Amino acid sequence: MSSGVKAVRQSEKILEKARNKIKEGVDNYRAASDAPPKVDVYDVIEQVFSLINPTNGDESKISIDEVSGCLRRAYLDRKDPQEATHKQMMATIIEKGALSILEKPATGEIDAGSGVKLVGRADRVEDEVVMVFRSVAELPEMPFAEHFMQLNAYLHMFNKQEGVIIYFDTEGNELEFVVPRSEKLLNETTRRARILNTLLKNNIAPTLEPSNRCINCPHNEKCYYPSEDKQKWGFWARGKWRELKAKPIL
Repeated sequence: MSSGVKAVRQSEKILEKARNKIKEGVDNYRAASDAPPKVDVYDVIEQVFSLINPTNGDESKISIDEVSGCLRRAYLDRKDPQEATHKQMMATIIEKGALSILEKPATGEIDAGSGVKLVGRADRVEDEVVMVFRSVAELPEMPFAEHFMQLNAYLHMFNKQEGVIIYFDTEGNELEFVVPRSEKLLNETTRRARILNTLLKNNIAPTLEPSNRCINCPHNEKCYYPSEDKQKWGFWARGKWRELKAKPIL
């Protein structure tokens, strides 16, 4: 080994020792300091996100948002929550914040039977109508099923005969759908609340409800395997690998 190479390596060792010593000194200073830790923007994002997305630990209270969406996601959000990224948190904060100026929120509950309460928060309740505001990338031709279910539950919760779903796209265009009250849909909503309550109490994950929402769901990999793994027995959590695997040609 040449003397030049030896000198370079010796210099690298000295620099590494110096970096470690500086790091040790900084860590010791932080540990000994009585000054409170600084709050950065990420702390603020997390605090605001937790305020607008409170956790619900009472299994006897099921939210309208939970039963109108995927029951499996609602179960996993409670039993095995997935930490959202700061980007996902900010997307939620921006959407909620943009529409909050239109809201005059009202909270309530419905007896779903079997000791279960269906709870919710309507965006705006007026004398004769309930309103819900939703932000979408593109205005839909028909209301989304989950929004129809949510509004119908609010109509029964606040004893109104009809409500309005108002969609806004990213350019500020809006589209309204007037929705009448449905007793049949409420029965289905309360049935789903009782099902989720039973599954939560017995630690049984609901079956899959595949939809376009699965693509961006934070629990996606808990339901769908990211790669073909025969030992895991299934393309999705309750699916059957053998049914999806290519069959031999006779």
